[in-house]
Amino acid sequence: MRIAVVDDEELFRNQISSEITNLFGRDKVQCFLYADGSEILRAMESGITYDSIFLDIEMRNVDGMKAAAAIRKNHPTVPIVFLTSHTEMAMEGYEVSAFRFLSKPVNRRKLRETLTDLEKRYYNGVHITFHIGGEEVVIPANAILYAESANNEVCFITKKQPIRVRMKLSDAQKSLAGTDASFFKVHRCYIVNLMYVKKFSTTELTVDNGDILPVARSASSDFKNKMFEYVKKNGR
Repeated sequence: MRIAVVDDEELFRNQISSEITNLFGRDKVQCFLYADGSEILRAMESGITYDSIFLDIEMRNVDGMKAAAAIRKNHPTVPIVFLTSHTEMAMEGYEVSAFRFLSKPVNRRKLRETLTDLEKRYYNGVHITFHIGGEEVVIPANAILYAESANNEVCFITKKQPIRVRMKLSDAQKSLAGTDASFFKVHRCYIVNLMYVKKFSTTELTVDNGDILPVARSASSDFKNKMFEYVKKNGR
């Protein structure tokens, strides 16, 4: 898991990253350190992504709240853990959907609990596991553009390559519903990730890679409402 630690105190960010690595295990986590909000924003604007972000609220230049608001525009689901000496600022953090607040100095037990919850979310909420040829393949749920059912198997179309799994579409729908991504069954053979819907009508939709999927008449109204809700919430 990739974790960004953003704090303008070098001693503290080195300390918290060391604690995270020790508690999580070096084989499970990588920490990336930044001195203020502007640094992590530049990194994420260049295409770098993180599975969670530990963010100090009070920093010079771009503070934690401003950085979190900017991050949320393009990364609405990444867990943000605020680090602060002023717990009264917690209410403001709910405006940017904070995952957790940790008071400075950080309590080791609370840090362990936070990391445990992040790990559960990482594997059960953000990622999906496929059983293929006796092996387990884990990929980010939001890497899936859509799922298509055909010939007793489901083909998951991802950003990189299709993944074919022998299963029913109903089982695929249950697995996708257990993630934090926004999937909707638009047709008896198709489930689409709303994140990648480029345009749509009452009868079809187009995803980011150019593929055109049918929209069933029975699903058209609910799909339209879900899309409007998604766009309103995430600014897609």
